[in-house]
Order: sequence, then structure tokens, then C-alpha cells
Amino acid sequence: MKVLVVDDEVVVANFLCEFLRRLGLDAEKVHSAKEALVIFKQHQPEWVFLDIKIPDMDGLELLKKMKEINHQVKSIMVTGKDDETSQTQAHALGVYDYIIKPLDLEELYKIVNKHILNNE
Repeated sequence: MKVLVVDDEVVVANFLCEFLRRLGLDAEKVHSAKEALVIFKQHQPEWVFLDIKIPDMDGLELLKKMKEINHQVKSIMVTGKDDETSQTQAHALGVYDYIIKPLDLEELYKIVNKHILNNE
């Protein structure tokens, strides 16, 4: 299963990507929306972990663009800010889950296990 991690925080992107790889997923990371769209078109990941705050484009706007390319893409939002408005917008776009930074390993594992690995 292909997963794309989009986060401008290099440490977070590296950590998340390595975590997903250890679970047997084919994970790739990028640090900007521009890079994300290029890789998304090339590799067609089934899942995307998106930071809401990316310098070159809002993560929700990026998700809209990705859904125009492949409406079946599934997403999980990652953010440092617990913002009800963003959560509402994310869920309206069909986001499966919403993770607040700093990343909690147990919560992250539960979310990945539930949605991506389908091992509820």
C-alpha cells in the first residue's frame, strides 16, 4: 500500500514515514505542496498524511487538488493546532482521521491500524 506523507517539518515527516515503513507500508515523504502534487501524480498513493499548515499551500486546499486528480485518495490530517474549524472542513472533504502534534505513538498506531491496515 502506497502512502504519501506531506509535512514541512522534516523531523515529523521523517518520523512518520519511517513509522509507516516499519508497519510494511510503502511510504514516501515530501515537504511542500508543490512536491506533493508531483509525487502524487507519479506514484498514485492510496493514502496521504497531510499537514494542514504547509508554507506553499493550505493542506486542505492541497487535498482538494489531490481529489481532483484521484477522488478515491484517502487522507489523514496532521496538525500542531487543534482547530475545530479545520477539523470540520477536513471531515467535509472525507478525511478519515485527524492527528494532533506532537505525534503520540500509541494514537498513531491505533489510527493506522484502524484505517490503513484494517485491523480494528
